[in-house]
Amino acid sequence: MLSGRQSLSPGRGLTWILFMLIVRRYWIACLVICLVTLHAVIIGYVRSEAARIKIAASNEIPIGVYYVQSGDKNWVSQLRIHLLVQPERRIASKAIIERHRWLIHEVVEERLRQIDPSLLQDVVLLEIKEQIKNAVEDALQEQVIDRVLVNDRVEIPIQRFQMPPAYELTAPEAIFTSTQAATDDKAESEVAP
Repeated sequence: MLSGRQSLSPGRGLTWILFMLIVRRYWIACLVICLVTLHAVIIGYVRSEAARIKIAASNEIPIGVYYVQSGDKNWVSQLRIHLLVQPERRIASKAIIERHRWLIHEVVEERLRQIDPSLLQDVVLLEIKEQIKNAVEDALQEQVIDRVLVNDRVEIPIQRFQMPPAYELTAPEAIFTSTQAATDDKAESEVAP
């Protein structure tokens, strides 16, 4: 009976020996190439999934809730106002608006107190939006606003209207905090004398 080596033809045996010599000499390089390829496949898959589920940030910046009294003083209109900025300048515009938040708040409030109450009859509020946009751009001295959006327009009878609680100026604002951190701060302030 012939063994496995004897059954191979001389040409095949030489090829097999040459293959084994190459594998012995370059097995580390082959392993590295396989690992790099596997890494590239995983990274490519993760990036494609991240790009697929990426959520585009909004270019609408809220500036607050405002109240406007009707001409006959029987109603109060509640308006929630947002500024729509250019998407490519969203971060810079948001920084400008945040830096001048109280100036914008004051300017919008003054403009709403000066408007003719008959403008509240317009369903779309075009004239009011245009006046707010002009007032904010004049205050900022920059053209950062594309449109003014007014949502949550509610007509409240003056008898049922209750002012929201006054804003505590000394209280720190909860900007970019987690619920846990906010509750920890509240617990610390209750314990502190």
